[in-house]
Amino acid sequence: MRTLVIGDPVVVLGAEDTIADGALVIEDGKVVDVGPREKFEGGRFDEVIGSPEHFVMPGFVNCHYHSEVGLGAGVYEYIFERANIWMHSMFKTITEEDLYNAVMIHLIKLVRGGQTAAVDMYYGTPTLPDFGTEVTLKAYEDIGLRVAFGLVSRDQNRYVHQDDDEFRKCLPAQLATEIANSPIGYTWPLDRVFGTYRDLVARWDGRDDRIRVILAPDWTPACSDDLYRETRRMADEFGTGITTHALETRSEMSFNFEHYGMCGLERLQKLGVLGEDTSLAHFVWATDRDIDLLVETGSVSSNDPGSNLRLSSGISRVRDIIDKGGKAGFGTDGISFGDRDDFFDEIRLAALLQRRPMELESGRISSSKLFRSAFTSGARAVRAEEQLGSLEVGKDADLLVLRREDVFWPPQRYAASDPLDVIIDRADQSDLETVMVRGRTLMQGGEMVTIDEKKVREGYADAAANRLWEFVDEDERRQSLDLPAELEPFVLDFYGRWTDMPTDPGYSYNTTTGPERR
Repeated sequence: MRTLVIGDPVVVLGAEDTIADGALVIEDGKVVDVGPREKFEGGRFDEVIGSPEHFVMPGFVNCHYHSEVGLGAGVYEYIFERANIWMHSMFKTITEEDLYNAVMIHLIKLVRGGQTAAVDMYYGTPTLPDFGTEVTLKAYEDIGLRVAFGLVSRDQNRYVHQDDDEFRKCLPAQLATEIANSPIGYTWPLDRVFGTYRDLVARWDGRDDRIRVILAPDWTPACSDDLYRETRRMADEFGTGITTHALETRSEMSFNFEHYGMCGLERLQKLGVLGEDTSLAHFVWATDRDIDLLVETGSVSSNDPGSNLRLSSGISRVRDIIDKGGKAGFGTDGISFGDRDDFFDEIRLAALLQRRPMELESGRISSSKLFRSAFTSGARAVRAEEQLGSLEVGKDADLLVLRREDVFWPPQRYAASDPLDVIIDRADQSDLETVMVRGRTLMQGGEMVTIDEKKVREGYADAAANRLWEFVDEDERRQSLDLPAELEPFVLDFYGRWTDMPTDPGYSYNTTTGPERR
C-alpha cells in the first residue's frame, strides 16, 4: 500500500527541521520519500491523508510510563518516599479482563495525547500468572502502540531508605510485626521476576518489530548492588535494555551520597548499569557529575515535568543536559500535568520550566534542540534508534497529523515565527486528527480504529464501580488504609534529616532575602 501524507509543515527533523507545504510517502510502514507537496502531484497513491490545512510531525515517545496507573485510586499527589507505603493497594486480586481494560483505557489516552511509543515500567500484579504481563502486552499489541516493556524488580529498603530490619526496630512492636507480614513495600521474589522476564523475551521481544522487553530495576534506594549487576548481565545476555528510576527525589540523591559515598550515577556506572541501552526516569536531583556521566555513557534521561511537579520531586536540568550534549527525553510517568497524558502539554511545560529568570540572555530553549532531543532520545529509550527519531527516508512511519486551524490561526500573525515554536506553544491533543505507527492508522478523525473503545470503557467502568477498589475483607482494608496511616509518621520522621539538608540549587527561581548586600 502506498500512502501520501500531506502537511504544512511536515516536521522532518533531518537536514532541515521542517518542510513548508510538504508531503511524505509511506510504503510497508516506512517513509520512502519526503519533500515539497508539488513533488508528488500527479502521483498514484492508494490513500491520501492530511492536506495543506494540516501539519505532520513524528509521534512522541513517552520515555517513562506506568501502564497500571489506572489501578490506583484518586489523584497522585505525594512525593515517592511517602507514596511508597500506600502503593501496595494497587496490586490487589484482579481478573485478567479487568486488568486488560484498566491498561487499555490508559493506552487510549496515550494515543489521543500524541504518543506512538512508551517505555513502560510495569510494577506487576502478583496474583496473576506472569504478574499480568501477558495481558498488558496483549493490550499494547491490540491497540498497535510501540513499547519497551519492563517488569519492575526491587530487593531492599522496602519501607524507607534503610535496611528493613533496622527500620522496624524503630517502630512499636505490634506495628513492626504487622508491617513485616503485610504487602507494604511490594517486593516480589526475584527468581519469579527474572523467570518472567526470560519468558517474555522468548515470547514477545521483537514481535511485530515494535514490542521490546527490557529490565526495570526500580530505583537506587530499593535495588542492591547485586541486583543491578545481575540486571546488566541479563541485559547483555539477551540483548535487551534497562530502565530505572534515578535521582527522582532529594532523599534519593542524599541516600547515595550517605550510603555509597558517591552520586547516584557514579554508583550505577561502577555497577555497569549505564550505557546507550539504559534510560533513567525523572533525573531531577542530578549533580554536575551525574550529568557528565549521562553524557559520557550515552544513557537517556527521561524528564517528566508534570509528574515531577505533582509529586513534589522538582525540576530537571533539561537545558544543562542538552547544552552538554546529553540525551534528554520526556515522559508522563502515567501522572501527567493534566492527568490526560497530553504530550503537547508535557513538552510545553518542559520548555517553559527552562526559562530561568536569572539569565536574561537565555530566553526560550531552542525548539529545534528540544524536539530533536525528545525524538532521538525517545528512539534510543524505546530500543528503536534505527527506526525512529525523525521522518527522514528509511524511518518508520510513526507520525501524527494535526489540524492547522487553531494552532496557526490567524496565519498572518505566525507567518514569521518558527513553526516549531508555534507547535510547542499552542498545539494540544484537541488538534490531533490521525495517529499512525509503522504506517498503520491507530486513530482517524479523533476515533480509535484498532480497538472498540466503547467496549473497553464499559468494561473499565464496571470494574471501577464494582471491584477495583472494593476490599474483600477487613484485613485487606486494614492493610490498604489503616496500616499505612499508622506507619506514615515514622516514615516522614525518617526523612527529616535529608529534606532539611542545604544544597546549592541548579536552577534559581525566586528569593527569600533579596540581593546579598556587601
